[in-house]
Amino acid sequence: DILDEGHTLAAAKERLLEMGAEKVEIAVLSEKDLGDRKPVQADYDGLVLTNRYVFGMGMDAYGLWRNLPDIYALKED
Repeated sequence: DILDEGHTLAAAKERLLEMGAEKVEIAVLSEKDLGDRKPVQADYDGLVLTNRYVFGMGMDAYGLWRNLPDIYALKED
């Protein structure tokens, strides 16, 4: 998946640690460079993307294009 703002992954990591996990490592296919600090960092990432709306490879746009074999970005206005 994509590490965007990081709130969901931060909550999931915190919950797993509360449940007794000794260590939680996060791996993401892609991470958006938002220019701001996030509440969680990925331990492993495949791609760092600019701050654009992306889809494909499991990520959708408007409920579409999730199964595309590559990552695409919507045109900027």
